[in-house]
Amino acid sequence: MGKRRPNRRVITRTPEPKPEKRRPSGRKTAIIITVVFLAVVIISIFAGLYFSTWKDLWRPILRVNDETISMDYLLRRMKYPYKTYDIEGMLMVIIQEELIRQEAPNYGIEVTPDEVDEWLRDEAQGENETISESEFKSWYRDRLNETRLSDAEYRELIGTYILEKKLNEFLTAGVPTTAEQVHLYVIFLASFEDTEAALARIEAGEDFSEVARELSIDTGSAEQGGDIGWWPRLGGLPENIEYKAFEELEVGQVSGVIGVDSDNQIYAICLVTEKQSDREVEEDKLEAIKYVLFEEWINYELDRLDHQIIDYDNETMAWIYLQIEKD
Repeated sequence: MGKRRPNRRVITRTPEPKPEKRRPSGRKTAIIITVVFLAVVIISIFAGLYFSTWKDLWRPILRVNDETISMDYLLRRMKYPYKTYDIEGMLMVIIQEELIRQEAPNYGIEVTPDEVDEWLRDEAQGENETISESEFKSWYRDRLNETRLSDAEYRELIGTYILEKKLNEFLTAGVPTTAEQVHLYVIFLASFEDTEAALARIEAGEDFSEVARELSIDTGSAEQGGDIGWWPRLGGLPENIEYKAFEELEVGQVSGVIGVDSDNQIYAICLVTEKQSDREVEEDKLEAIKYVLFEEWINYELDRLDHQIIDYDNETMAWIYLQIEKD
């Protein structure tokens, strides 16, 4: 037998060559170029916004010990509860708030989250007898929108308010409820010349109370013949009147012309009718004394506090005014 021929595969189809990589069409290239161009424009816009606005918003404007306050926070505080352009005033408010937050623990004073919650619910409830959970959440959401503060920032602000009250009560708890006091009659007038003329009438023998009823621009005390009651030191009297009444005038003696408020052109004549060395202080005047003493403590601590307004110049001031005007 002859050799057997090997089986051969039958090729039914010729293999196709691998397709060549196609080059992008002109339309696709144009789309890619457009997308890249738009991306560059968007990046440029955001970079411009960052360097013109956001960069300044994020930078610190204030340092109190180790705590820093951002420009963004300052601007939001200057727009609540009403728009103000008093930059230095708002910076001082924030410094005092930070001072209270840092100093209160040194006196063992703190505020718990529950106390903040209670304050918020009382504020939301107002004069109503009750408030539902949904009503409270709606009120709180509106308050955050109004203040532009975050939840944490707003709660911290309320906590600071509560801390201040606690600290005030602690530092002024020992204020005596009795003090030296004077019983005063005062005539308030709107010009130096009018005050001189009123004083001349009194010195000529006219009754102090009758002149007060006729001329005093303070209608409340005028109806009482100039009688403004008993006053302790620091109880709320204008500084010049208080000094005159306690340091210079004897009982029954009439003062000369006293400048009360030079900006608003207010002058006064006062008469001391009685003095007592240890009289019970009225509640509103006691609160005024405590307020003054607490302010003195604040000012003393501010002198000792390590704080700094950062990079604050005329250009920064103008920029802040511009941001406030945007809303």
